Amino acid sequence: SAIEQVSVYLGGLPAQYGDARGGIINVTTKGPSRTFGAGIELESSKFLDAYGQSRMGFNVQGPLIKGKKDEATSLLGFFISGDLIYREDSRPTANGVYVANDDVLNNLQQNPLRTTGLPSGGTYLNGEFVRQSDLTLQKANPNASNYGVNLSAKIDVRTTKNTNLSFGGQYVYNDGNNYSFTNSMFNYNNNALAMDNSWRVFGRFTQRFPTGADNKSLVKNVFYTIQADYSETGDRFMDPNHKEDIFKYGYLGKYSTYKEATFIPGSMEIDGVQYDNAMILNSWDHDTAYVFQGAGYNPYVANYTRQIYELYPDKEGNWENSTDLQSNGGLLNGDGVNRFYGLNMWGAPGALQANYQFSSGSQVAIDASLAADIGNHEIKFGFRYEQRIDRNYLVQTQELWKIMRGNTNFHILSLDVDNPIPIYEDGVFMNTIIYNRKYDGGSQFRFDKSLRNKLGLEEDGLDFILVDSYDMDNRTIQYYDKDGVMHSKQLSEDLYSLDMFSADELQKVANRGFIAQYQGYDYKGNKESNVTFDDYFTKTDAETGEFTRPIPAFEPVYMAGYIQDKFAFKDLIFNVGLRVDRFDANQPVLKDPFLFFPARTVSEVSRLGNQDIAHPGNMGEGYVVYVDNATNPTAITGYRDEFTWYNADGVEIQDPNLLDAGSGVSPYLTNPDQKYVDSKSFKDYDPQISIMPRIAFSFPISDEALFFAHYDVLTQRPTSNIFSNPAVYYHINDMTNQINNPNLKPAKTVDYELGFQQKISNKSSLRFTTFYREMRDDIQSYRFVGAYPRDYDSYNNIDFGTVKGMTITYDLRRMNSNTRLNASYTLQFADGTGSSTTTAAALIAAGLPNLRTINPYNWDRRHGFNISIDYRYGEGKDYNGPTITRKKGTDNEKVSQVLKNTGVNFLVNGGSGTPYTAQENIIAFNSGGTKLLKGTINGSRLPWQFRVDMRIDKDIHPKWGDKNASFNIYLQVLNLFNTKNILGVYSATGNPGDDGYLAAPEWQKEIENQVNPASYRDLYALRIDSPFNYSSPRLIRLGVRFNF
Repeated sequence: SAIEQVSVYLGGLPAQYGDARGGIINVTTKGPSRTFGAGIELESSKFLDAYGQSRMGFNVQGPLIKGKKDEATSLLGFFISGDLIYREDSRPTANGVYVANDDVLNNLQQNPLRTTGLPSGGTYLNGEFVRQSDLTLQKANPNASNYGVNLSAKIDVRTTKNTNLSFGGQYVYNDGNNYSFTNSMFNYNNNALAMDNSWRVFGRFTQRFPTGADNKSLVKNVFYTIQADYSETGDRFMDPNHKEDIFKYGYLGKYSTYKEATFIPGSMEIDGVQYDNAMILNSWDHDTAYVFQGAGYNPYVANYTRQIYELYPDKEGNWENSTDLQSNGGLLNGDGVNRFYGLNMWGAPGALQANYQFSSGSQVAIDASLAADIGNHEIKFGFRYEQRIDRNYLVQTQELWKIMRGNTNFHILSLDVDNPIPIYEDGVFMNTIIYNRKYDGGSQFRFDKSLRNKLGLEEDGLDFILVDSYDMDNRTIQYYDKDGVMHSKQLSEDLYSLDMFSADELQKVANRGFIAQYQGYDYKGNKESNVTFDDYFTKTDAETGEFTRPIPAFEPVYMAGYIQDKFAFKDLIFNVGLRVDRFDANQPVLKDPFLFFPARTVSEVSRLGNQDIAHPGNMGEGYVVYVDNATNPTAITGYRDEFTWYNADGVEIQDPNLLDAGSGVSPYLTNPDQKYVDSKSFKDYDPQISIMPRIAFSFPISDEALFFAHYDVLTQRPTSNIFSNPAVYYHINDMTNQINNPNLKPAKTVDYELGFQQKISNKSSLRFTTFYREMRDDIQSYRFVGAYPRDYDSYNNIDFGTVKGMTITYDLRRMNSNTRLNASYTLQFADGTGSSTTTAAALIAAGLPNLRTINPYNWDRRHGFNISIDYRYGEGKDYNGPTITRKKGTDNEKVSQVLKNTGVNFLVNGGSGTPYTAQENIIAFNSGGTKLLKGTINGSRLPWQFRVDMRIDKDIHPKWGDKNASFNIYLQVLNLFNTKNILGVYSATGNPGDDGYLAAPEWQKEIENQVNPASYRDLYALRIDSPFNYSSPRLIRLGVRFNF
């Protein structure tokens, strides 16, 4: 193990620790030794449980330069450790998993569809006829394995007797398939591949100025430490088969569209010549057949399309065009496979990963501290500087195919009716008049231009390119020339790439956000630096003049300084400190969260039209003015001061919609003609200064009793939902998702604790603690009602709450006995306005935005207990366990201490259930219907929970000559009694595995109208029995640790 010491602070946090609102765990790694040593640990659950975890750990340490013999440490030493782990099932479940039988799964993969038998045609999904008898229940999840590597190293250089220089680093890598419950039955082979890695290096210099015990100086034992470290992180999330090859994600095969021109009879005059009873072209794009040739990249999805041709061999009305094909259940490139029986149900075989994404981050940090004893005061100063750079990139791969289809040929869909062309052969009019396609350069997309250039076609030509006819294996593609003749083009390299698009094409808002979402990368996924917020609105490509839409990385800056003093005054021991944190999000934020465009204030409005304006006397000069119409104002309807609204008479109102005079809540805009957001609506984030006093003290009441108390102020900077994305503001009218609030502030906790510890005997004590915590400025979902140009959902620091309670702890030491016991009981009351950042989302959706009431937190456990029992035998004279006496011949008796250095440890924890909100009505879990409240919010409770973990181990100390070594053999059982604790229930039933829908009388008609009611009932029942509603199952691991 690389860990030398673990310090846990649950309260009374010293000032040197910050950016946290709860406990702190401080891990100290081992340093080099003067002697060589090594250790290895092997652990496995093979043959013990179904989940197949195996782990190997190792460590090596020793001197590189020893120095003098009488010195305890080496002049130059090293320490290396590592941990390798493999899990066959990275997410064990309590109930096991139902998996389709091999023959059933193979049939669904090869034949996903069947005809409806209806006159209108169409198909049903074969997966919607599966019954529970077609499934097998197994303990472990298939294709959910992962492995991890954790390596660390450290070198210590003792430059002088009182100085030390340390260098170290760590590398962590994880790779595996993400567990997906909805994929687990039919589509586990397509579980996403997730990889992440991180590394860190540091250098630390420490110098001490020790003083002897008889030294009379005021300042003693001075030492200081300076450390610099640099770290990087990265992760990728992708399809396990196609990885970075994003155009294969949605590729099913080659689609050939066969077209013919269509005509209508008519007459017209062309260049003074009258043409009567001619056939006049009215379209080049009448599809006569849409032929599919499948590829092997996504074969199970391609089978949906292949089957249409088998089930409906007559092309008429079935596959004459792409619309017919899709209406029958066939798929095009980029189309996704429907889940069986709808949203959030079981994923169908072959369902693809919709995204390819990756991220990276780096951090530079500098720490410095100085400590000294000044009189009877232990003083410590410290400082930390930290700058992070966070980048990420995501592309919706299946949407690429849809946008390619839509953006190709878009500019030549119309006919050039102003230039008819009569058709002659050998001077004879053929009774035919045609039109060329009309070229509209202003509507031609960058992708279309790039595609024509790659194919060697004229950029302004009239060739009609069939995007889906691309044969990825043979690199061919089809197109029609301006005369309607089909051609095939052979390419020497892959055709499609992201650089064929413009940034604005990939900044289109699709069903899950932008097609390409990025920060710190360009829209093609290339890392960028030195990008400003304003560049998104202004920067263009030097060659094309098109906007490149760069988005900067998130680069917050965090600084902290502290001073702490530990001293004694008579019997009182004080530990007081002050910490000051400075957080700068280092990004632009809206000047006014209700305005995306600049608006006038009271001081700027003295006239409206031809009339002088007299504002109410209680309106400040900076109040925003609202009018009846943003583009053509004629009357003032109200005012606003930050979050406070007033009507035209200056009377405070609660509902901003009262200012709507028919054109929405309309500010008096500075520039009514401005259509798009620009950087003028933003300002720099105001750095947040958090001052955190810390006071802790204790004093003995008697020789056997101690009183203690502390007061802490703790803050933590925002960690999510804070990045300022200019693309979101630019496309605000298209955004349907909740957006970030880049102006979030740190959340705060004020912590009070009083305690009393009483000695019961020489080896036991009892401790009483009472605590009270106030949470302030917690982040919660918030709707900015009355914002212009539209209301939007974001976040705000509006939540608050309290936690109060008491803890009783009994501690029994092992002194002269086999048992060590630590037991605690906590009584807690935790209430607040929101348990998470999305607690208010349901209220907002129900039209009750920003309503805050005090309710129990989701994690409010009224009663909790933790018990640790360790029973252990010593050796030699300290052994009091069973023995075996053996005598051989006339030899002396030999007593074997059978259980020497053997022990068993039990960790028991549990408590009362946490709250949930009961529901009056029954609705399907995936219907999105309105839930009717039963009782009060979080007024119901889950059942009590109970869990026991056990570890049995034995130490063995063999002698290798003059070398010492040790073995530790152990058996670890997590959740010894395989307790199935309930972590979540359905609100209408209070049941973790049944939402009541299948038995509810009001839903029987809907159920019977499903494609196959019996299959629907089976699949629905298995889907709602979610593994996330139960705790993990029993896990058993056998291990051995060897050190020498």
